[in-house]
This record gives sequence, structure tokens and C-alpha cells, in this order.
Amino acid sequence: MKTRILLIAAVALGLFTFSLPVIAGDQEHHMEEQTIIEIPVVGKISILTSTYFADCKLMENTNIGIHNSLVKMMSDSDGKSEHIQLSDLCEELQWKYDEEKSAFEASTFEEIREELRLEHAEAKTHIDIESDQNDIDDLPKMSREIVGGVININGFASRKVITLVYLENKENPLVIEEYYSAKAKALNKISKAREDLGKKLGQDSDDVEGVPDFIKLLYDAVKADEDWAKPKGEVIRFIIKLLDDDDDLIFTMNYDVLSAETDNYQSEHFQLK
Repeated sequence: MKTRILLIAAVALGLFTFSLPVIAGDQEHHMEEQTIIEIPVVGKISILTSTYFADCKLMENTNIGIHNSLVKMMSDSDGKSEHIQLSDLCEELQWKYDEEKSAFEASTFEEIREELRLEHAEAKTHIDIESDQNDIDDLPKMSREIVGGVININGFASRKVITLVYLENKENPLVIEEYYSAKAKALNKISKAREDLGKKLGQDSDDVEGVPDFIKLLYDAVKADEDWAKPKGEVIRFIIKLLDDDDDLIFTMNYDVLSAETDNYQSEHFQLK
């Protein structure tokens, strides 16, 4: 569900290492992330993810809410859903809730890799198009600037990058704001753990699991043609805004790392309930 929502966002825009971090056994890293997406007709979608990481264990709890009353009426869960996932990067096991069994079930990373391989094989389609590949890969006109100075974002010193994308036949550009911080230890540790998990599961660039992956997908899409510089650190805020020629909202996405903290280890944060 989380992946589908972010891919829908990408479509709506019309764009577009395994070394485990060494963590002391008496510490844990905790991060709260929030994403708000607003799309005409669909309305507002909110995603709140709470993540804990200690030693090899990565616990992620994601709550998704759809706020449009008509869409909620068509949903079996009143527009709300919760997704809990616990991964052990050393034992190479992952637990997810099985609705049919009403219990958490473990899968090995090998089993998950095979499932992903089959999904990708089934999704592949081969289409022959008689056109110049360079035309397909052409990017819209863009301007990009790393803004000088340090900005405080949710308590962390950050640097801002602003990108304007001039889409064909659109008067207003797509505005992308990125904020990076190298001062959030927990954010850095969790980001690296997620990257390690993705590599161990054999995920490729099409497997978007949250806004940081979405940003990486954007960078990968343009790096062949554009050298997009960015500050050091991890993204702590990300904003996309697109207005039509009448200045009416077409699409917005706001991602924020609300908090990122390192604290004493608490085993209950890694228990499945």
C-alpha cells in the first residue's frame, strides 16, 4: 500500500552495499516520519511511520489515512490501515502480519527475494516503439540551486536545495524543495539500515518504499543527463508542489522527519503485538 501510494504520486507528476552499521547493544535509534499527499479527486492522504533500529533489528510501523469522505466510504477500513514490519538483518528474517492467520508470520530473505523476482517477471512487458531513444529520455528544462546558509528543520541544522522543473505546456513550474541534515545520527543510522535491507532483499530501483527511495529514484532518473549536486547528509524534509496555469493546486507532497533520536535500548519497541 505504501509503495503504491508513492508510485501514484510519481505518475501524477508525469515525471519521470551490504555493510551493517555497528550499533552498541545498549542503544536504539528512533525516528518519526510524516508524509502528506494531496491529489485532486483523491484528496488528502497521510502517512505516519515510526521506526526503531538497534543491533540488527529494524521495526517499522506505518499508519496510512485517507481523508476524503467519499473514498473512505468505499474502503473496508474507513480509510485507515496499519502496516507493521520487523526485519532482522543478521538472521535474515522478516515478520509481517498475516490477515488470514491473524498472526505475525516470518519469511526468510531468500523467500522474499524469490517473491520479488516472480513479481518483476510477471510485471515485465515488452513493447516495441519506433522512436528515438534520446527523445524518450529527454528531460524537461530545470534550474537547481543549493541555498546558502543553514536552516533549522525540526531541531536539526539543514541545507536547502530548490529545483524548478518546467513541464511542457505548463506556465507554472513544478517546485521541489529538499532539506538535508548531517547532524541527525538516528536518521543516518536508520537510512543506512534501510539501504542494507533493500540490498539484502534484492530490491531494485522500481521498489519504492517511502519518500527517501522516491527521491533516489528521481536522482537516478536524471543523473545520466544532469549532475544534481546535493548537500551532505540525509533528507529531512521534502516538498513537491505543482499548480496549474490558474494557480490552482494540482498536487502536493510534504515529507518531514518529525524527530530522530538515539536513546537507551528498550526491548518492548521490538516486540510484535
